Amino acid sequence: MSPIIHLIAPAGSLHSFYKTLGIDRASQFIAMVREFIGGDYATTANEAVLDASEDEQNGGRRDDDARADDITSALADPDVRAIVAIRGGAWFTRILPRINFSVLDQRETPIAVFGFSELTPLVHIVAAHPLGRGYYDMGPAFLTYGLKRHAVTRLGLSDQTAPTADEWMRENLRRNMVDYFRRVVDITEDRGKPIELSARLVRGEMPDSTEAKFVGGNLTVLSTMIGSRCSECIDPHRKWIVLEDFNDKPERIDRFLAHFTLAGFWDRCAGLLLGDFHQNERDLRPAVLAMLDFHLPRDSRLPVLITDQVGHVWPMTPLPLHRMGSVHRIDEFEYRIHWPAIIT
Repeated sequence: MSPIIHLIAPAGSLHSFYKTLGIDRASQFIAMVREFIGGDYATTANEAVLDASEDEQNGGRRDDDARADDITSALADPDVRAIVAIRGGAWFTRILPRINFSVLDQRETPIAVFGFSELTPLVHIVAAHPLGRGYYDMGPAFLTYGLKRHAVTRLGLSDQTAPTADEWMRENLRRNMVDYFRRVVDITEDRGKPIELSARLVRGEMPDSTEAKFVGGNLTVLSTMIGSRCSECIDPHRKWIVLEDFNDKPERIDRFLAHFTLAGFWDRCAGLLLGDFHQNERDLRPAVLAMLDFHLPRDSRLPVLITDQVGHVWPMTPLPLHRMGSVHRIDEFEYRIHWPAIIT
């Protein structure tokens, strides 16, 4: 049997994404992904889970057991080599206790998980297992938002330009979905280009060269893991913490940072990597940096890097969690974070 890439949608509904793609059900989406991936991998999914609706006034999703069972089955299947979360959104974190992660102990082959935002805990739990690989990476459904926002903020397009931002997104959506899934295959196969992030030192001190492992992800969701049964998966001891978030108020971001402060994260970590923070079109990173003055220990030399390649942005670079990378200075304040093509 061919190795499998399994598609999951355990968070927000896919219906608006289907509409943008001009389809209306999971079977059509699965066929589309099979075309993108080619014949080297089989593509599977639980169609009922992909087609489920959400109702925020009535608990969001009504299929908690089905979503958890779908993930447990994929983690247990020796033929599944990668799990791809199609989108983030909401309603996922509460089903974590229903997922049987102990099935990972029976695996003899590695398994990779690709996801971000609401899927932050899943990526971490898998990445922390010896045979797990976790990549903090956008789901393909995010492209509808990421491409359109890029068209507005970087290309200056709008509803009055030709093309409009929405038209530009639609023109580029399919090509970028193909690129996304081919990258998933390359990473799963340990082939292709090394993963690299560019970052800039904005606080603290850094050597010219060092090694680094990263934990972190979406600030809001990551904070729910502190003090939980999943807390060992985000232990910051001698690791770098990566944080990003979007469309939240600075005062709420401050509360989440306070959770990390009260848990002693800043005293134990090796550094902090800030990805994108924005609220609509407003860049919130200056506000986040100002908040850190009140959270980091006094006279702290903890290095703080910022990058434009992680977060709710396009293009986004997949960030391997719990895997050693190297950090090298390339200019006075500019650094490159590098993971080789084969990650051990």
